[in-house]
Amino acid sequence: MKPDDVYKWDAHSDQPHVIKDKRIKRALYRKGFWGTIKTFLTLFSMPIIGIKLLVTPRTRVGQKINMIGLCVNVDTPLPEKKPVSDLELRDMVTELQVQNIQIRIPLSDIASLQVYIDLIKTFEDRSILVNILQDRRHIDDPVLLQQSLDEIFKALHGRVTHVQVGNAVNRRKWAFISLDEYFRFFGVAQQLRDQKYPNLKLLGSGIIDFELPNFARSVFHGYPIKYDAAAALLYVDRRGAPENTQIFCDLITKINWFYEMARYSTKCATQLWITETNWPLIDTEPFAPASGNCLVNEQLQAAYLVRYFLLAIASGNVEKCFWHQLIAPGYGLVDNRGDELRKRAAYYSYKTLIRLVDGGVVLTFTRNADGVYRLMLRNSRGLVEACWVDAGEGAVPISPDQHAIDHMGMPVSNSDGDSLRVTQEVVYLLDHAFVCDRHEH
Repeated sequence: MKPDDVYKWDAHSDQPHVIKDKRIKRALYRKGFWGTIKTFLTLFSMPIIGIKLLVTPRTRVGQKINMIGLCVNVDTPLPEKKPVSDLELRDMVTELQVQNIQIRIPLSDIASLQVYIDLIKTFEDRSILVNILQDRRHIDDPVLLQQSLDEIFKALHGRVTHVQVGNAVNRRKWAFISLDEYFRFFGVAQQLRDQKYPNLKLLGSGIIDFELPNFARSVFHGYPIKYDAAAALLYVDRRGAPENTQIFCDLITKINWFYEMARYSTKCATQLWITETNWPLIDTEPFAPASGNCLVNEQLQAAYLVRYFLLAIASGNVEKCFWHQLIAPGYGLVDNRGDELRKRAAYYSYKTLIRLVDGGVVLTFTRNADGVYRLMLRNSRGLVEACWVDAGEGAVPISPDQHAIDHMGMPVSNSDGDSLRVTQEVVYLLDHAFVCDRHEH
């Protein structure tokens, strides 16, 4: 069958449709069988990394925080959605004060490259990561791939230094049949970069979810390529809260697994970029990118967002972490269904997070016997302590000269005297005043 009959894009959720034809799925698995065998052979590397993790501290302190990022996509017109201009996107990014932006460029839309470059120009005062999305046509034709990448790299010259090559490469609906195909795909980009664009930094491998065999295979292989940083789409939404475990690993442990693999690999610089994460929202079909128990309400999404970033910061092993994304009815910070742009709770929790932690220095991170997480940092104005529990309630001491605000920046009343109630929604303790500017909420 033709690629266009197999790989179809879902404009509602901004990802490819799941391949449901069983005959096609079996054919793809057969073609990728040997690659799958090689992937599982990398399991032999697990004990070495696992032993290393047992003797390595789970978290690191002292690092300066400059890792919070946001995906900002070119608007996809749909009848159910309000169109969004580049200027509106710019205004929201300015309000959020986020400095790290990710913008996708799909090879399937290379004819409209200037549209994406225009959006990039809108954010030239920001640090931009460009994510190049593959399609089957370019995977099958290395010459065409080189031509399209040359066009993209030339347009990015002087504007962008970091490019992620490929996305969600371990999902067949994203067009790669095996990781071997991806390695050859990345090789074309690397050879072009080395020949003509030496200032570009290329990120790989774009593994999605916590899949240790696939991530291990992506950094332990025999191909003549090397990533300038390891990119991972580290979603944990199917486990619920970011503190929940999967094969005994919470979010920090998952991050540390990926980081240590990158560190021991000769195919990757020791940097881990989490280039996508989010929680899909209940009652947003067909815009939600998933279904089932991973769907959450908007208030819980806002709480999980903050906790995910705080845990990633506490690990000390994440170079950048991007929320996917700014505007998306099914999972974004802003809902553009109907005639208005509605900023969700997550928008304000994200905004408050950046104002309090960006540029700060991590001092301590603890979890006490009552299950209360406490991350303390110092920003340009003073001390900030983020406190929360992953279930139930807890309490932390508070002194008369401290200010308490919730995860969306609103003051918290302290009715218990010298202690403050802590829930799943992060509360911040400050030794300085904080002025909330949520004019629209």
